[in-house]
Amino acid sequence: MRCVGGLSVCCKLLQGNLLLPELNVHRSVIHRLWNHYQRDRNVSRRRGSGRRRITTTADDRCLLHCARRRRTLTARQLASQLSAAAGRPIFRQTVSRRLHEGGLFVRRPVVCVPVSPAHVRARLHWAREHLSWTPEQLGHVLFTDESLFNIQNDSRRAMIWREPGRRYRAPNIVERDHYRGGGLLVWAGIATNDRTDRYVFAGGSVIAVRYRDEILHPLVRPSIAAMGTDAIFMDDNARPHGARLVQSYLESEAILQTA
Repeated sequence: MRCVGGLSVCCKLLQGNLLLPELNVHRSVIHRLWNHYQRDRNVSRRRGSGRRRITTTADDRCLLHCARRRRTLTARQLASQLSAAAGRPIFRQTVSRRLHEGGLFVRRPVVCVPVSPAHVRARLHWAREHLSWTPEQLGHVLFTDESLFNIQNDSRRAMIWREPGRRYRAPNIVERDHYRGGGLLVWAGIATNDRTDRYVFAGGSVIAVRYRDEILHPLVRPSIAAMGTDAIFMDDNARPHGARLVQSYLESEAILQTA
């Protein structure tokens, strides 16, 4: 602004050169600044268009489509495919930026057990059958499940700070059992207005006989009786829960079970 103010005073006298020693800039700088001020009536620098993007809008859409269709491909593999399709080199960093702009980021997938077509049909049938259940009807259901709590942490993503060349120093070593050091299997059941006591299995495998003697008879049977004649028992459909021994016990005690 000091330059523009000085020019506005000196330009009529053709004395713009008087500003050069004072501002210590070249004549061309003064010339461009004065033309810019006369054109836009300000001296703010206009925002540039930035670096030219190597990918087009169609390339970006194709990249997002490929990443969503085959989610296990790495950025390097996607860059190779896109370079072959576009006919020009496209780097991995560019692909990563385009995926981030499209809302895709690298994450660990959720792990689940394989589901067969028969399981899918059974789940869909059960969902449609219970879709119209009211909260009052759900209040008669006793939900039960088991959870395994590992004694040792098996996370391989934990990092440490260490000095170069001291990898095998004692403070830099983390002990990890190959089988995660065992764990505790805890069972419990909940309902809308009730819950069972927690039960911890004291080691060993949970087979049908043990499930009946340690869970169904001392814990489930009293809870179902206290909930009334409309009570329904629901388990997690583990293999011991569907054994004939277990089903016979439930029928003998007149305990209704979800299909």
